[in-house]
Amino acid sequence: MTEIKKEPLLRFPEFDENWDKTVLQNVCEVNPRSMELPNSFIYIDLESVNSGKLLFQNKILKDGSPSRAQRLLESGDIIYQTVRPYQKNNYLFDLEGDYVASTGYAQLRSKQNNSFLYQLLHTEKFVNRVLLRSTGSNYPSINSSDLKKITFDIPSLPEQQKIGDFLTAVDKRNELLEKKKKLLETYKKSVIKKILNQEIRFRENNCAEYPDWKKFKLNQVLFEHKERNTESKFDEVFSVSKHKGVVNQIEHLGRSYSAKTIDHYKLINNWDVVYTKSPTSDFPFGIIKQNTTGRTGVLSPLYGVFKPKNKWIGKIIASYFESWVNTYNYLVPLVQKGAKNTMNINNDTFLDGKEMSLPTSENEQEKISKFLLSIENQIELLETQIDKSKTWKKGLLQKMFV
Repeated sequence: MTEIKKEPLLRFPEFDENWDKTVLQNVCEVNPRSMELPNSFIYIDLESVNSGKLLFQNKILKDGSPSRAQRLLESGDIIYQTVRPYQKNNYLFDLEGDYVASTGYAQLRSKQNNSFLYQLLHTEKFVNRVLLRSTGSNYPSINSSDLKKITFDIPSLPEQQKIGDFLTAVDKRNELLEKKKKLLETYKKSVIKKILNQEIRFRENNCAEYPDWKKFKLNQVLFEHKERNTESKFDEVFSVSKHKGVVNQIEHLGRSYSAKTIDHYKLINNWDVVYTKSPTSDFPFGIIKQNTTGRTGVLSPLYGVFKPKNKWIGKIIASYFESWVNTYNYLVPLVQKGAKNTMNINNDTFLDGKEMSLPTSENEQEKISKFLLSIENQIELLETQIDKSKTWKKGLLQKMFV
């Protein structure tokens, strides 16, 4: 019988050799022996799933400490997540000094090409083989002995180098996009704060100054319209996200969590402001957002929905409440905590909180809002580029490995 050639679907044209089957311990050392830990070292952990960001903490070694079983890292080592490996929360270590990885990670030291190995570890094929040997259901994990025996196919060293270099370049591009997005988000927070503190002021087109700002309560600029979705005229159900604001529920959560009939749901028109009365991280009393989707949809009747005096003042108010500090300070005197940590606050009480300084000129309100919207549009464009690039990278991982 003719032997079936093992090669990836997508390949650099200069290579045509067959890929060979091997096991992980043939291409890297798993938890290699290292010198005894020094008395002081830097303990590192990955901050969150898929973030790739390291947390650093100085540690002093004490007698009897379980840390004595841990190993020093070398630049080029791969920190591989052995608990819930499907999260692919791995890290290619590139620092010099006395560093030790947290438990729950294996230390892999490549004997051939670490950039190729690092990319291989993120392929679904490799992860599925690891999961087959993992124990536990909620927190599947794999021990070092079983990890060493994971099988996969591997090309020649020159092809490993080519694949590793190419995918590393893709990762660096993604990192640059992520960094640019983060810088824009930081800039947006800073500029909102300066605008609201009136450290930055806009001027009329003839350079004349706008009138002074005045203090208003929300009930002077927001009005509850109490419109319901009678006869189920609208069928798009919205959710409210801390990061994305008002979004389509299915796009945000993957499915609809609405009731069977939504004729009693509240309408939310474009530019309406919504207050969610449920806690989320950093926002224990709920979040305040504006609908900027350009569409009318429906929301749970538990939410407070308000029509702003004009869309521009609504944007400024929503920007004010992007700060968890501003949101907390505004809501903490208004919300009454009930049984089982429920929040008791009606919409009239929400609108009757402390005063806030706002521009009185609609022209200034418009200029501020359009400026902030232009920054948000740039952030959204970067998010789209990042999503497309990640999808492309995922496809490359499927097609460039056997």
